[in-house]
Amino acid sequence: MTLVSLPSPIAWPGLLGHTVGSPALSTVATLDASGEYMAYVFVAREDMVVSHVGFRAGTSTGSPTCEVRIETLDATGLPSGTLWATNTNGTTGTVSSNTNVLQALTASASITKGQAFSVMVKYATGTSQIIQQVNNAASPLGSSLPYQVVNAGTPTKGNMGGAVSTFVLGSSSTTFYQVPGAYPFTGTNTSAFNNTNGARRGLRFTIPMNCRAIGMRWWNSSSVGDYNAVLFSDAGSELSSSSTAFDGDITAASANTPCTVYFDNTVTLTAGTTYRLVIEPTSATNATLLAITLPSADHRSATPLGLIGHYTTFASAAWDDTATSSVPYMDLLIDQVDNGAGTGGVTGVIGG
Repeated sequence: MTLVSLPSPIAWPGLLGHTVGSPALSTVATLDASGEYMAYVFVAREDMVVSHVGFRAGTSTGSPTCEVRIETLDATGLPSGTLWATNTNGTTGTVSSNTNVLQALTASASITKGQAFSVMVKYATGTSQIIQQVNNAASPLGSSLPYQVVNAGTPTKGNMGGAVSTFVLGSSSTTFYQVPGAYPFTGTNTSAFNNTNGARRGLRFTIPMNCRAIGMRWWNSSSVGDYNAVLFSDAGSELSSSSTAFDGDITAASANTPCTVYFDNTVTLTAGTTYRLVIEPTSATNATLLAITLPSADHRSATPLGLIGHYTTFASAAWDDTATSSVPYMDLLIDQVDNGAGTGGVTGVIGG
């Protein structure tokens, strides 16, 4: 294994992006009349065969149903009204309030890498249906592509601001694509905890590449408890004396944005090996770790982490790895990766 230095560290898997506030579900559209819809326009990053479309439903009134559609785009970049292919649509049953809906298409949509397409939830029947997004989740995606289109009478483009879509695209009911700007949220869990029973919270993950870790980014909300930032083996042994103590007051505590911290010592990680990236409170004052809650463990495949990680907790000398449908808001900071050649490399300036 030959590691080469990167010009600046990368944050893996990139869950935090550049968040600007506390992530929360919010209304992006209310569908209450024929022809109204909420759509997102994406460019496929891989070849896709989409058989299922999911979305987060807010308040539902009058027993609504919705049609989900994969459509082509017109010359102005709006959904064209034409299905991507024959029967690339499906209609839900009655939608309940505050649920994640996953609807099969009558026929799958085959989309080639690099093609632009629209994913739509359209009013079908009932009184009204709120479609939700997640605010403050990925502000870099506030650019011009991907983007959203809301038709509440007139179709109108809009950038995604600091939000992500709750849409999900599946090749089956249990296997999902990672679509930029879209996470299948059901909500978030903000876990405040202190050093009672030696509590720890964090990310259990299997690293997909050889690399060197130098620190982490994590979501601490407004808590000010002192803590250690640690990398453990899966069995719970501290690696490379990485445990680093931090004073919880050294933060803009009311900002509700990520903390970036560094280990005392770097840690070399081996591809295919499972580790634990952990926050460990050192006092009776709370620290806080925010986690994304998903509709099921299968939906992790739609997040940047994929199926190779999930939320983990520790108390009273035992790890609990049962929260497999939850992903903590944490990124590992990596400054070296395997060059894949077994020799040499280029050393750059490491920033932070």
